[in-house]
Amino acid sequence: MTNRPERTRVPLLLTVVAAVLLTACSGADSDAAKGSTTAPAPPTPSATSSPPPSPSPSPSPTPTPTTAAEIAEAVKGWYAYGGETAMVSLIKETVKAQSGRPRTDLQVVIVDFEGLMAALDTARLFRSLPDPKTRTAWTAAIDHLEEGARTVLDSAPETSLIQSPDETAQAARGWHTFDEGTKNLKAAQARLDHAFGLKPSPDPWAAE
Repeated sequence: MTNRPERTRVPLLLTVVAAVLLTACSGADSDAAKGSTTAPAPPTPSATSSPPPSPSPSPSPTPTPTTAAEIAEAVKGWYAYGGETAMVSLIKETVKAQSGRPRTDLQVVIVDFEGLMAALDTARLFRSLPDPKTRTAWTAAIDHLEEGARTVLDSAPETSLIQSPDETAQAARGWHTFDEGTKNLKAAQARLDHAFGLKPSPDPWAAE
């Protein structure tokens, strides 16, 4: 038998494939034609939508104490649940910071406000003292003590131990503001004692 060129096999193969494809297409067309006579499936009934749940009522805010009895009760709660600890800590650190205050000219001192700043951070968590008069003094104490301490720290020279005249004046302003904060702190503690009978024991000012 004479060998045919390989090229002759390609059209034959394509013809067979085409025939198979045509057969498949004709079968699909006939199936589609048969399927067109089939009755459509009945529509699926939609599920009845349920109404959305009503939102739960939001909790009502805690009423602000207004009567003397309500304020006294709220102050005692503030004092018992952290207020006393915050105030005593701030008093002790205020006394300690005062010990680093220079008393004479050309006196070398170490000003350490680290403990005071930590006590101020705690005190700020308890700013919302229920009694308005005590709260005013307490808030002023926190603000003045922090402002005074930062002013004193900013007056420290960076490259020497001796302050310039401007730095000395700045330190004096800082200590003056610090003194105002100390007065406010004493007023807040005295108000708690006289108005509500709340007094820490032992006296945190004793080391002053």
